[in-house]
Amino acid sequence: MQRLITSGAHKAREITRARILLASDEGNTDQAIVGRLSCSLSQVRSVRRRFDERRGIAAVITDAPRPGQPVKLTPQHEAFIIATACTPAPPNHAHWTAGALKDQLLATYQELRPLSNETVRRLLAAHQLKPWREKNVVHSKGQPALSRANG
Repeated sequence: MQRLITSGAHKAREITRARILLASDEGNTDQAIVGRLSCSLSQVRSVRRRFDERRGIAAVITDAPRPGQPVKLTPQHEAFIIATACTPAPPNHAHWTAGALKDQLLATYQELRPLSNETVRRLLAAHQLKPWREKNVVHSKGQPALSRANG
């Protein structure tokens, strides 16, 4: 743990937690640790409590993984956006926009939570699709879909 503190390759909060554990191991009280490390009393108590609960130094020092925001688009939704982007543009439009694709998706799948135009744009960019550039969009002419390499 001494190496973790002195190496400088860790997050500041991890180093502070390691210092709290080392100070606790030396027999210092909560108030003494607060004065010595310039941290809050609640942080000292939290680190000690986590150590008692988890009994693992690594589990106390590192942050638990965070769940993040749930995924809004399923593979089925993504496939719908990609397939729609490869069809002719809606009436009175020259090309598909991210907003028009989003609106089409939300109209088709009412159970889908609202999403931003940027979500659609990122999906198109990940698949190297640019529906506003006609040359990059493949339109079916009544034949089975062929990759560019095959025909």
